[in-house]
This record gives sequence, structure tokens and C-alpha cells, in this order.
Amino acid sequence: MSNAINKTRDFISSSRRLLRHARLPTRRELSISTKMSLIGVVVIGAIGYVLSLLFNAIISAIS
Repeated sequence: MSNAINKTRDFISSSRRLLRHARLPTRRELSISTKMSLIGVVVIGAIGYVLSLLFNAIISAIS
């Protein structure tokens, strides 16, 4: 039981330490992160769309 309590205390302690050193991103950092995420979503969506077209073409060729 005391092992779980010690682990919980250690977690809370390290979480507080992390939050003390954390800071909000600047507007530029936030803008770059947003653009990178948007590009990633578009790329993954395009790959999925192309694969869907490819598989549909293969299935209709087999049928």
C-alpha cells in the first residue's frame, strides 16, 4: 500500500515540477505547429484517398 502512495507522491511532485517550468507557446510557435498539423492531416487524407481509389480500381478490375 505504501508503495502505491509513494508512486503517487512522486508523480504529483514531478508533475508540479514540470508545470513550474512549462510556458505558453509564442504566437509564432503556435502558428508553425498549427500549419504542420494541418499539412500532416492533408497528407494522410490524400494518401488514404489515393489508396481508396487504387483499391476500388483493383476490385472492379477483378469483378
